[in-house]
Amino acid sequence: MDFVGLIPAAGRATRLAPFRYPKELLPIGYELTPQGGARPRAVAEYGVEAIKAAGIDHMFFVVAPWKLDVVTYFGDGGQFGVSVGYLYQEEARGLPHAVDIAYPWIGGRHVALVLPDTIVTPADALARLRARYTDTGADLALAVFPTEQAWRLGPVVMSGGKVERVLDKPKGPAPANTWGAAIWGERFAALLHEGLAQADPQGGEPVLGMFFDLAVRRGLTAVAVEFPGGSFEDAGTSEGIVRTGLVAPGMAGWPGSDRRLNAS
Repeated sequence: MDFVGLIPAAGRATRLAPFRYPKELLPIGYELTPQGGARPRAVAEYGVEAIKAAGIDHMFFVVAPWKLDVVTYFGDGGQFGVSVGYLYQEEARGLPHAVDIAYPWIGGRHVALVLPDTIVTPADALARLRARYTDTGADLALAVFPTEQAWRLGPVVMSGGKVERVLDKPKGPAPANTWGAAIWGERFAALLHEGLAQADPQGGEPVLGMFFDLAVRRGLTAVAVEFPGGSFEDAGTSEGIVRTGLVAPGMAGWPGSDRRLNAS
């Protein structure tokens, strides 16, 4: 099976206003250098590392006109051990549209999606998700992490390792979890592409979890890998930056590190 990584980095980071620098390059944690010093790590590096750890050598960033610093930072990906390409999105239209930008370029490959401003543990979560996806022949696989803030995220209802529902910012009772990474094949990619083409442009910004849920209701096979001892931190919010900067594990410490990181 041929896989490609995808990191959508074309949003406007409105949750961090008035911050105007690409949130994907926020320095979260550090890495020790051979010279005995340290260098800060951009938060999106954790996603690139997850893709590489999953045995995926090629990936795309989706970037916008105001995110060209991401291109300068990651370059061709050589220094990170992966091959990186860039897809251009002129206008911020939400995560589903950013993901769908890749549709003409994927060419039937399986897509491994990680978010540009999140850090998850364990470090091999995407690799384990790939194994589950491959073993089951599923159309869609979700990595699910515990959270105390399911009300603002995308909790997943599961039974026996299969996905039954995917919610979005639920106002009522919901599982104390959220999806944090995903892998899918051609059937889901086509469902998303066709659904966005048919969507009412006046209907508001679409949510990717809605399409995950639609896939289940349409009969696509969706599986989940739950990481009950794992973590999901969103550095795309001011609160998440505080939490991530205090406790997020760094490259040298994954997995099981108690290394404290510096978010400044």
